[in-house]
Amino acid sequence: MAGSIDRMTKAAAEAGLDIEIRRMGASTRTAEEAAAQCGCTVAQIVKSLVFQGQASGKLFLFLVSGSNQLDLAKAAALTGEPLERADPRQIRDE
Repeated sequence: MAGSIDRMTKAAAEAGLDIEIRRMGASTRTAEEAAAQCGCTVAQIVKSLVFQGQASGKLFLFLVSGSNQLDLAKAAALTGEPLERADPRQIRDE
């Protein structure tokens, strides 16, 4: 996990963002769990959803409010190709 945190911290700094990384004591796999851990509403949580282009294999990151769902048809129109859920191993390896 430390490698992921280091990569995120570095990427944020390179983008000029001053961020605070917090480690949570319990699961935050869902927006509901994350909101409970942070003491906020689900709408205040941002979900990171990673999809893969079916033709190109390219990974696409979508940031969505915790209370909303990604419109896959609109996302595919934006990327120019049909999308599918990305393989977690590929996401980690990229």
